[in-house]
Amino acid sequence: MENFEELKRAVDSVEMVDAHAHNIVALDSTLPFLSCFSQSVGGKTASDFPNSADFKVNLNEICELYGSSLSLDAVEESRRCLGLEASAAVCFKAARIVILLIDDGIKLDKKLDVKWHERLVPTVGRILQVEHVAENILEKGSKGNLWTLSSFMEIFTKELKSEGDKVVAFKSIIAHRSGLAINTKVTQKEAEEGLNDILCARKSVRISNKSFSDYIFMHALEVAQNFDLPMQIDTSLEEKDLDLRPGNPLNLRNLLEDKRFTKNRLVLLHASFPFLKEASYLASIYPQVYLDFGLRIPKPNFDGLVSSVKEILDLAPVNKVMINSSGIAFAETFYLGAKKAREVVFNVLWDACVHDELSITEAIALVKAIFAENAKQFYKLDASSRYSDVEPQSLSYPFKKEELNGPLTDVTAVRIIWLDFSAQHRCRVVPQHRYYSCVKKHGVGLTVECMRLSSISDDLCEEHSLPSSGEVRVVPDLSTKYRIPCFTNFSDADSFYSCTAL
Repeated sequence: MENFEELKRAVDSVEMVDAHAHNIVALDSTLPFLSCFSQSVGGKTASDFPNSADFKVNLNEICELYGSSLSLDAVEESRRCLGLEASAAVCFKAARIVILLIDDGIKLDKKLDVKWHERLVPTVGRILQVEHVAENILEKGSKGNLWTLSSFMEIFTKELKSEGDKVVAFKSIIAHRSGLAINTKVTQKEAEEGLNDILCARKSVRISNKSFSDYIFMHALEVAQNFDLPMQIDTSLEEKDLDLRPGNPLNLRNLLEDKRFTKNRLVLLHASFPFLKEASYLASIYPQVYLDFGLRIPKPNFDGLVSSVKEILDLAPVNKVMINSSGIAFAETFYLGAKKAREVVFNVLWDACVHDELSITEAIALVKAIFAENAKQFYKLDASSRYSDVEPQSLSYPFKKEELNGPLTDVTAVRIIWLDFSAQHRCRVVPQHRYYSCVKKHGVGLTVECMRLSSISDDLCEEHSLPSSGEVRVVPDLSTKYRIPCFTNFSDADSFYSCTAL
């Protein structure tokens, strides 16, 4: 049990580098807030969300975070009372995200700029999506300008180089558009024909022609190599136009074997789900391939998530595996993604410790590597700032309620109170870390016989119908949790929780 709690504390307290994030939107955005509670995959509509299993689980998590009653309306009211910045601070503090790398190329209604996010975490970086850059160039010049491949590439190269010193990575969505079977020998003539096909489409510019996509992707890799920047390759399932067959990472073999790109650092986002085994294999044999996985994928079953992470760690080198929250649009998605990641990783590593596959020391080192250290080295980040250095602005009462529902380090113990059969208040005190690792969900065990205590003495009542053996469990009612001062001596005071049992 001691080892269990030691690993649990390590997982809960480890700081996180979130290297696959998108902007948060303003409170008055038209994007429906309830979409953050369920992954919108497979044609699922907003009306379907409240009926999904992951929606109910995630709503419960956010209600507990904000200290609100169990309803979507109550959560939205808490967000309005706090305001956007304060509610986001609550989520990011609970998620313990210390570095945030944002791809702002995705189109969101009323999204906040990258700089705004610096109010929430110590270090914020920007990721440049190369297809987004190319489409913007073609859109701006589509009125009156006749593009040639030469004129486009001149501006495209200039744009990438101008951003090279300002971003931490490039990113490509080529898997969505034309697949990962990249033709490394595509000619200028083929790329020129592809560009003409895009311009003749008579609608908004969308780069999906394979020859042109391959051409600009390889050119972006060359620029990234010159600036020593990594390239993210997104293989998310959220795009309805993603064809899984060309999206298989094994299609990257030609690119990975090309000597021009062996010095590039490539990271496969979402670990190429559902091709986890294939992606892990590539990471194991190609030094330039890394994996970054987030758990906001269409697999809400907890055991399914655990099996996915096990599959990755069984084959991929642990120093090439990273984790992200997949947060987007709402700060709550960052919290939910980070929390789920911690729960799943703990489950995987504890199982490995139980089966003597890892020692506790090795498991804790692996936790730090997956959540932060691997990403810091991969993106070459200087993360001297710690989360504890960032203090949120003075917040109103709802933030204090959130604190009461969070695993705060300044709380030393939790006192659980219940009524016995004589209506006498009884209590049991448990350490804070044990409360969060076990008692919070599963309660504490009491012998049936202790219920025989009378209300006037500590002697057992002789007249009773209770058995002399057996156990009952009392589970805390989280809505009754309350912070009280606990004085250990005249000079010291510490925090103490009191919580009524159900």
